[in-house]
Amino acid sequence: MVLLAVLFDLGGTLVYHSSDTNELIRSSHRAMANYLVSKGSAVEPDDVVRVSNGIYEAYASFAERSFIELDARVIYSAILYQLGIADYCDEDLITGAINSFYSPIVEDYSVFEDVEGVLSKLRERGLELGLVTNNHSTDFHLRLLRKFELERFFDSIIVSSDLGIRKPHKSIFLHCLKMLDTTNESSIFVGDNPFHDIQGAKNAGIRCIWVKRKNYEDIPTEPDWTAESVTQVGEIITSLLS
Repeated sequence: MVLLAVLFDLGGTLVYHSSDTNELIRSSHRAMANYLVSKGSAVEPDDVVRVSNGIYEAYASFAERSFIELDARVIYSAILYQLGIADYCDEDLITGAINSFYSPIVEDYSVFEDVEGVLSKLRERGLELGLVTNNHSTDFHLRLLRKFELERFFDSIIVSSDLGIRKPHKSIFLHCLKMLDTTNESSIFVGDNPFHDIQGAKNAGIRCIWVKRKNYEDIPTEPDWTAESVTQVGEIITSLLS
């Protein structure tokens, strides 16, 4: 095969969070509640948790079934509205709520130690690199990339909220290929989630490497290759270029 481009997932593939997810979300809710109080809103932390969780649960179910991604500003405007905050459409207030919620999460994230070296080597081999990741907040992912100085490695960065479509829908993968001016036949996708990443890449006709970070009971589609680390991903790609 002629290999011209490698596309990566972000969370779980290149970066990871080490804290318990539930505790991390509790910290995020506290941070958002503190921010809203600092802006003069009479909200109780328990109400922020209740309203936010209720909206997120309904949205997550909808997004998983429909593959439609809403922008975070729509979701957080709904949260502020349900909290009875009169300025629920105020852009600055919405931005502040989003940033305050995600700050503890961004702080908790780490990058796998082999990522920078592998990405550097792939760039040195002349490959185009793309990033395709799911989230309703583009700013969140950009903050993660900037935290670890990873943004410089990628020729195209596609967050699902930019398109309104999320993995595993093939459109988000194909859009990244279009931005890289390459084809599915000359590309490989690298990800850790068998459904969003591997099934999604296969939907778009892209060969894929599964970074097996954990065991899954259900593997909907077999990957072309399996790796235990980003280092092994680099070794597989190097062998294909030989």
